[in-house]
Amino acid sequence: MSNLPVPAPGKFYDLNLPYDNAANTKKKLSMLADLGYEVVALSTFVESNSTSTKSKKKKFIIPEPPPILEIDDKIEASLKAHNKTLMQYKRLTIELKELEDLHKVRDALAHGRFDIIAVLPRTEKLFHSACTELHVDVVCIDGSEKLGFVPRHNVVKAAISRGIFFELCYSPMIRDNTIRRLTIANAQRLVEFSKGKNVILSSNALAQMELRGPYDVANLNTLFGVKENLFIHTVSRNCRAAVVHGFSRKTAKCAVFVQKINKVSTDEVNEDKAAETCATKDDHKFADGFPSGNVSKVNTASGDKKRSLFNTDKKKTKKKKNAVFSESNLPPVSKRQKT
Repeated sequence: MSNLPVPAPGKFYDLNLPYDNAANTKKKLSMLADLGYEVVALSTFVESNSTSTKSKKKKFIIPEPPPILEIDDKIEASLKAHNKTLMQYKRLTIELKELEDLHKVRDALAHGRFDIIAVLPRTEKLFHSACTELHVDVVCIDGSEKLGFVPRHNVVKAAISRGIFFELCYSPMIRDNTIRRLTIANAQRLVEFSKGKNVILSSNALAQMELRGPYDVANLNTLFGVKENLFIHTVSRNCRAAVVHGFSRKTAKCAVFVQKINKVSTDEVNEDKAAETCATKDDHKFADGFPSGNVSKVNTASGDKKRSLFNTDKKKTKKKKNAVFSESNLPPVSKRQKT
């Protein structure tokens, strides 16, 4: 596993960029950085051996993870000017057609050199085992062909509770119209049972011109039936959670993100404390609309005697009470109401 830290929130991700050769992948990386992406996962795809005979089947050898590539100098300079970097993670995608393919996933998990491990199930049983048993990070939904099974609500809910994410790729939709219709149909089935939760949109682009900006990719959710408040999560928040899931799988079952905070000077702290004390004194002094008894005093006309406003107000209220309930103010006995 690479030594890359957990990415900060608020970035855009592309978690499925196929690594075919260094020259073509560098062009795609430069294009993604220019479009505004900051986190990219270079993917290695492993096909199933179901087509080969039993005698010709070979032992599964885990491929080497792709190396970290450099992008163009101009784009790298623009990233540094905005205090940004392009983080490159390593991903392994395994196709599941038979039960023997499950051993590949277990070997890849034990290998530990890939940051993200994804599976592409072709049958309902393998989809069920990927969602409920395997400790993978991403389950891919292929849009190039019609799904041979219906993703059930209980299975999808179990995957969401385990922190597994479902991936949909948009670049095959650009290549062919039939693939576009199949991708939309498969995505609508998935969103119907998942309610738009834990959905990731990735590129899986084979060429540089198949890449799109993050906001354009997020707007594709209108075709899939995802709620509008979850659009941007499919290219940012959910992708970060998938990276954190892969990070916690290889560490102590958790991930910690540390962010630096600018130091506050002692003068600013003292000023804030002084303002708070002044505010509390003023609140205590002018509570109930007038000052307390001994805090503020006013001179009389002669200038010799002093009296508090609080005491004078008390005397006035006492005089008013006595005046109201004195016998002189009551009506005669003959005119009083009989009780």
